[in-house]
Amino acid sequence: FLRTHKSLESVDPQFTMRRKMEQLREELELMEQLRDLIESRLKVVLPEDLSSSLMDGVVLCHLANHIRPRSVASIHVPSPAVPKLSMAKCRRNVENFLDACKKIGVSESSLCSPYDITQCRLQPVHGTVRALVAFDTSAVNRKQDEAMSASPASCGSSQTPSVVSVTTQTPPPAWQVWDIIGSSLVHILCLVLLFVAYSWSELT
Repeated sequence: FLRTHKSLESVDPQFTMRRKMEQLREELELMEQLRDLIESRLKVVLPEDLSSSLMDGVVLCHLANHIRPRSVASIHVPSPAVPKLSMAKCRRNVENFLDACKKIGVSESSLCSPYDITQCRLQPVHGTVRALVAFDTSAVNRKQDEAMSASPASCGSSQTPSVVSVTTQTPPPAWQVWDIIGSSLVHILCLVLLFVAYSWSELT
């Protein structure tokens, strides 16, 4: 028989601790993934408390405008006089962000609710942001530009093969060959005559 989670928690307190630790680890992973998705595109460093920085919808609206310029026409932002937005303005930002996601093309199944954002529910917010950044065409263009800049400039130009000059020795003319042969025969004939003369002198 399979025990339910409640029965396991009542029997084994360590099971409850392990489960809470796993949930905490999953939330931390989701938070880091969500932080990377936003920071890498907006080129900003978000506060350590990511959930509270997303509650007012300001960062999310800027993210939507990064994916599709002017998709959020007006954004309520804090001011030095009023450093914290009212709940009404926060909700307006959140609703404008979700409306922009719909216009960009995020499916209804991937959209979180305004309650998820204002209550810092990371899992549905992460799903919406991940679906939104899939429409980021600027990231594709950057990759194409990097690939083109990485390719050598000489690929487009035709390379002309280097011409190597080879010098060949021309054979001597025929009269030079016969001249060499004739002089050799004369030397041989002289040697024969000298040998004959020497032999004749010895005999006499």
